[in-house]
Order: sequence, then structure tokens, then C-alpha cells
Amino acid sequence: MARRKTNQLQKIVKKTNPFILLLFALIFVGAGIGGYFFSQSKIANDKFEIVGDKTITMVLGDQPYQDEGAVAISFGRDISDKIVAEENIDYSVAGRYYIKYSVDDIRYKDIYRYRTIIILEVADE
Repeated sequence: MARRKTNQLQKIVKKTNPFILLLFALIFVGAGIGGYFFSQSKIANDKFEIVGDKTITMVLGDQPYQDEGAVAISFGRDISDKIVAEENIDYSVAGRYYIKYSVDDIRYKDIYRYRTIIILEVADE
């Protein structure tokens, strides 16, 4: 049965005008190239970045840091509302902490951004 289909296909190709085959090939290649450039134009301005400083230094006892968040553009659409910020900052203990930003999107699936929060302990003078 497969041999019969192959023979039928060979007969069709032999009967087809070579210019039609060339035209089909050019259209196919042109569509591929056009699709590539179209997709590149859609993602040219994509980004996933932190708003503001990436490192914040504070002194023990300061007011908690007001997070400025992050921005995400994927395939030309603003998806910043999908960003999740995870933090575990203890403002009563000096140390280095992080805010981890992630976004549920196919383009940025396993990509994270981090903001460092450094809380310093000041010695009495």
C-alpha cells in the first residue's frame, strides 16, 4: 500500500510543471523568512527587569523597604501583573536578604531576578 502511494506521488510530480514546483518552493521559503522577521519584531522590546536599585542597604531599625517591583514584557505584551515577588526578610536581624521575582510565562519560565536587601547593624558610638 505504501508503495502504491509512492508511485502515485511520483506520477504527480512528473506531471507537474517545474515552474509550479519552483513557485511553491519560493512561497514556502518566503513565508518562513517573513515569519522569522515578524516574530523578531514582536520580541524586540521584551524584557524582565527589576525597577529601581538591585541592592538596597539599610540600617537595623529602619522602616521596612517598600518594594518597587519589576516589569515584564513578553511578545510585546505587558505581563507585569503576573510577576510574583517572594521574600523572607527579617527587619529585626542584620544580614543579607533577597527578594526573588518570577513570572508565569512561556518566555521567562525558569528565569528569576533578585534584589538584595542588606541590613547593617550600627555600633553605638
